[in-house]
Amino acid sequence: MKFLYFTDSHIRGTNPKSRTDSFFHTVKIKLQEIQSIAAEEKVHSVLHGGDLFDRPDVSISVMNEIIPILKSFQAPIYAISGNHDIYGHNPITLPRTMMGLLDTLGIIHLINNQRLLLKDEETTVQLSGSPYIYGIDREENRALYVLDERDPSADYAIHLVHGFLMSGNVKAMFSNTLIDDILDTKADLTLSGHLHDGFPTTEVEGKVFANPGAIVRISNSMTELKRRPKILLIDVKKNNATITERYLKSARPGSEVLDRTEIEMHKFKRRELAEFKESIDRTGNYDRINFFDLLADISANEKLDPAIKEEAMARIAQVQERRSGI
Repeated sequence: MKFLYFTDSHIRGTNPKSRTDSFFHTVKIKLQEIQSIAAEEKVHSVLHGGDLFDRPDVSISVMNEIIPILKSFQAPIYAISGNHDIYGHNPITLPRTMMGLLDTLGIIHLINNQRLLLKDEETTVQLSGSPYIYGIDREENRALYVLDERDPSADYAIHLVHGFLMSGNVKAMFSNTLIDDILDTKADLTLSGHLHDGFPTTEVEGKVFANPGAIVRISNSMTELKRRPKILLIDVKKNNATITERYLKSARPGSEVLDRTEIEMHKFKRRELAEFKESIDRTGNYDRINFFDLLADISANEKLDPAIKEEAMARIAQVQERRSGI
């Protein structure tokens, strides 16, 4: 049974300031290439690791061009929602988003907090997913990375998660989860998104962890300048899988599509500031102050009723939705 996995497509109709090409056109070409690869490889299912969109309320004109591409996939698309797909980092808002609309129309299939069995003549695969929630990389939410229940009939288990999963002993400037922290998972393969750089496919104690990185490059960091967008092909046979990287041929070299002017201006007097900004930008297009982590810290320190925190989160999502203008 074959699968194709890609993540962080960040579909949007406007250009990031770091891009010199037409970003929307580039995204469409990449999605069309991925569709062609899926058809060529005769995959059973296409998997998406979250942040399908760059914002929850992309325009109708964008959707008019994206929907026909997604409908052209011959295999079903199973996805989880990322932080950019929802309002206020709150998956409860999905029914009011464009990603939620695609799920309602059956164009994609959201598997947030679900487990399902996929079968062919020889193999049964359990597929599950944990969407992004505020504080997903806080220790109290680490269980979202872990598959704690596995169907006895499943030959192989794949778990999707949208969070900062990282390999090795890293010193990141943001909350993250290490592979070593989730080795008690019952998933044979854990596929993550969110971290745009990705990391090499890693096997620990017979369990495999992978993130091919975002299929788009939004920031103008040196890492993104050198990175080549790719997808993963996963061929499952009974209780074993072969994972192959496939670079996207439509992805032009970073030097042709990314503008480094702003960074180069800081080479001398403001070099340290520029490098700091670059390290932040590597994680993607995120808010500089994480009010959601701040709220979680306050509620924990003050021992607030969980209902108060949930109400605060809901109100933040409502404000973000009102400001979006829909």
